[in-house]
Amino acid sequence: MSKAQRALWTFLFYALVAPFFAALVISVILLLASVFGLADLLPDGVAPSGAGALATFVWAIVPALITALALAAMAWQRGGFSWIVAAAAAVIAFSIAAVLVPIGLADARPYLAFLAGLIAVAVREVLVRMGVIVS
Repeated sequence: MSKAQRALWTFLFYALVAPFFAALVISVILLLASVFGLADLLPDGVAPSGAGALATFVWAIVPALITALALAAMAWQRGGFSWIVAAAAAVIAFSIAAVLVPIGLADARPYLAFLAGLIAVAVREVLVRMGVIVS
């Protein structure tokens, strides 16, 4: 696989698959919170499961694009990156996006940033298993 192909697939997966994973995880969390009666633990102003997932997908595009640009450049240059680099890039991109596009939910931002890092690691694992990037 050429450097350009590695960079392209890395960009596409982080730009498209990562927001989907984020929406899926948030949807499951919101659904389980309502099923098990834990809705009081969620921050104020959280939308129901479907609307929350859609809002997550739309908002997550901004940090996903920032992460995708940074990690695609690394995939182009080095052929891959470590899991800690992927997580750090996602958390930094989440922080930048939270400043550029306010999301509210001030109490939940640290947890959402951590979730962004976990999703970046999951997407990286998908790319490694597909043979797109080297570990």
